[in-house]
Amino acid sequence: MEYKDELAAGGCGGSAHESPRDALDSVERVAQVFLRIMDNSAFAGARGNAWRARWTTLVTASTFVFNPAIQPRAFVLLGKLAAHDEVDDDLLYQTLATLRGALASFGETDEALPVSVLLCLVNMVGGLPPDSSYLASLFWVGIAVMQIGHLPLYKVGLNLVAKVVRTLDACGAFLPENGDGFQHFLMSARVAVEKAADQVDDLVGISFRSSFSAALSLLLLRGMEDMSSKDEAYEVLLQVIGVVASCRKWQQADQITTDRKCDLILPYMILILPTASVRKELAHVFTTAGFAIGAETKASLEHGGCVRLLEQ
Repeated sequence: MEYKDELAAGGCGGSAHESPRDALDSVERVAQVFLRIMDNSAFAGARGNAWRARWTTLVTASTFVFNPAIQPRAFVLLGKLAAHDEVDDDLLYQTLATLRGALASFGETDEALPVSVLLCLVNMVGGLPPDSSYLASLFWVGIAVMQIGHLPLYKVGLNLVAKVVRTLDACGAFLPENGDGFQHFLMSARVAVEKAADQVDDLVGISFRSSFSAALSLLLLRGMEDMSSKDEAYEVLLQVIGVVASCRKWQQADQITTDRKCDLILPYMILILPTASVRKELAHVFTTAGFAIGAETKASLEHGGCVRLLEQ
């Protein structure tokens, strides 16, 4: 009864007028309920594992065969199943190859297939081993999808960027002992796709080479302007600010010039402050950015002291 109520609350009954994304979200909810049933103690162990393995085999057989009606749903299911197991690089490569084809034909068909592949990738990220050669590269896949500018694709690309950043941070990829921090780590991963990434930058009119933080902030601005993606964009900004604040270059910014210090974090702060002010979260944002916030400073923030604090 619990699962039936959950499906009904999620609107999984289907509708003739639902959008492709709504239909895919319904598939995700149904898959999640079935996975919870398999994880139930009554079915745990060999029986649950056998069901999941059989389900994965059937889904995989449909995922990489072109069928406009079935393939998008199969990708969503594959992503939910992959989130419960370790993802191998071969499966990820096949998924990325399908995404390339779906984006190449985008415009001739609806966005259901590319959106479903991206949803699959978002779920796959958590199942990738920390040393996967694809993990950091998926950040740039998300960035490229956001640069397309189509809102349904932008929102899923934003989800992918957010998931990759959280996963890399949890893996310790941005720790000082592992390199020069957030920006340097991701720009190093960009080398493998540099030519294509530079071409996309030129078309969009931004440059990650010139200023990584300014370019990323400009892309996130689109998300901050749309109510359906504003919360996710805000959380990504907050996550990035926290990561950058803990990186070695930010910690040693006094030794690498004030201009470099501003370039590392100021664009993110400028973008997030108006929304943080409305949400009464200015103190939290500045604390995340590594500023010491006392009672007097909190009072200053409430009376427009943001600029003075940044100048300190």
